[in-house]
Amino acid sequence: MSWLNDLYLTYEACKSEAGIVRDGQPLLLPIAHLTQNAQLEVVLDGEGNFVRAYRVDKEDAVTVIPTTEDSGSRAGSAVYPHPLADKLEYIAGDYGEFVPSCKKEKQEAYMAQLEEWALSEYSPPQVDSVYRYLKKGLLMHDLQAAGFFAFEGGKLIAEKQQGVAAEDWFVRFSVEIPGWEESRLYCDTGVFESYTKFYLSKQEKKELCYVSGETVPCSEKHPAKIRHTGDKAKLISSNDKSGYTFRGRLRESGQVASVSYEISQKAHNALRWLIAKQACLRVGEQVFVVWSAENPKVENPFAEFFGEEEKGACTDEAYAARVRKAVWGTDREPEGNESVMVMGVEAATTGRLSIPFYQKYGARQFLQNIARWKTEACWMARPGKDRRAVVWSPSLLDIVKLTAGDKNDKLNKSMRERLIPCVVEGRRLPYDVVLSAVKQAANPMHYESYWEWNRVVSITCALLRKWQIERGNGEKGYRMELNRNSEDRSYIFGQLLATAEMLERSALSMGGGKDPVRNTAAEKYFVRFQRYPVETWNTIRNQLHPYVLKLQAAGKPFYINRMNELTARLELTKRNKLEPVFLQGYSCQMMEYRGYFKKDGEEQGTE
Repeated sequence: MSWLNDLYLTYEACKSEAGIVRDGQPLLLPIAHLTQNAQLEVVLDGEGNFVRAYRVDKEDAVTVIPTTEDSGSRAGSAVYPHPLADKLEYIAGDYGEFVPSCKKEKQEAYMAQLEEWALSEYSPPQVDSVYRYLKKGLLMHDLQAAGFFAFEGGKLIAEKQQGVAAEDWFVRFSVEIPGWEESRLYCDTGVFESYTKFYLSKQEKKELCYVSGETVPCSEKHPAKIRHTGDKAKLISSNDKSGYTFRGRLRESGQVASVSYEISQKAHNALRWLIAKQACLRVGEQVFVVWSAENPKVENPFAEFFGEEEKGACTDEAYAARVRKAVWGTDREPEGNESVMVMGVEAATTGRLSIPFYQKYGARQFLQNIARWKTEACWMARPGKDRRAVVWSPSLLDIVKLTAGDKNDKLNKSMRERLIPCVVEGRRLPYDVVLSAVKQAANPMHYESYWEWNRVVSITCALLRKWQIERGNGEKGYRMELNRNSEDRSYIFGQLLATAEMLERSALSMGGGKDPVRNTAAEKYFVRFQRYPVETWNTIRNQLHPYVLKLQAAGKPFYINRMNELTARLELTKRNKLEPVFLQGYSCQMMEYRGYFKKDGEEQGTE
């Protein structure tokens, strides 16, 4: 139950936001309230008289409404009215005159419930006005006189608003009272507070709450609509006894666990608000959210964080500082007692929501883990096709898409759940994930554009760098900048392949100023080069002969000399396949040739 307690404490820390309606911003719902799309708004005066009505635009349809424990989860033909705003068949006393098939008990149950609130000590004047008007039973006649609906022979004809049939229209209210700033009952925090106090005062049956440990009124029906307004899945539920979820051991679902109504409402409302406001990872049915009760504005730790364009060597400390600021949203370091929660939810079935991941961390340790991941799993890359290369840490979704593909949902889900602890807990990166990325990056012919493949190479090099650092060999030469003194055979072969590619590109682009559109020999033989480097190099070298002659004739021997220098450092008698580090050698050499490591005032040094 720790997640419920943490969400409850988050609501308590942010309760000043409850019920505050802001345009374009998610709403933290008050206790015993939900949202519903309305199709019609009825405006009354302070004396309970009809003033006007109008159809609600789809953009303004989301309406905060008071609910009961039963009405919040009603379905089918069950008669559980909402306390204030509801469908026409509940609130219109004369509805049966126009729709003979209506159930009179719905309107009777609605009026009995509204009367109890309106006559209580918690009732605001606006609710009393609504009650006095609806008690007249003239709503349908007033709407007919105002030109709403289509009638034939005094009966309602099918009409739709926002795709909803007229008989299912949801109605909300406004009450215009001189001197009152807010006439919309669905935006008035005073109305929200009055209903919350009224409803909580009616709670009588008390049980032991498994969250607080106190004997308080508990809930048996918990809220849905957690991930979005159409979400029917619940985090806490029990089906009917025919499902045999607890029978045989217990007689009642409450014997399994009971949760305070107030805590359940606050916890579910807090989670709903956090997901709407800052869902950090949303893929299909699965949603991950990260938050802190002390600082709710925690940014997405799984996103890409682009560093500034470098005017010199990048330092891990500077990049880590930018990451911490991006995640925490402020320059200050979190205090020792601050914490961060990471929670993942997904629909196990249509009606049930599971929690595949939940962890609570100290805020400082959390930021250290994120900064460590972002500074170790990073590489030089171009964030856009027309931008200079910067230090770049790929997002979690980029890594999952590369290593697990985008066609198998189960494999994607499994990969996300394996990688998230690596990011937020500092666990070691699995080597099979690195190998999967290497396999994709070693096949440039699979990608439509050269830029797309280069992005894949950068992601793979970032993962490989992270794996090397975790095992203590990341500082021996496998840095983002080119290691000119590396003695690693695979690394040097990667440099050689990059040199062959640039040699051919340089020869093909002579006079044109642009890279060639077609693939080079180095790209065509990339996959085979990793498996059989010596034999494949001989094939590539033979195909480079005309380009070597062309560059020599033009007096541009730079790439030729570089290729000869690298070849001299290799033992071409060995036939072993190349290790994944060859990709880093290739990438670093290509970036140096393209001037990505050039400092201010320094010549590129190629041609």
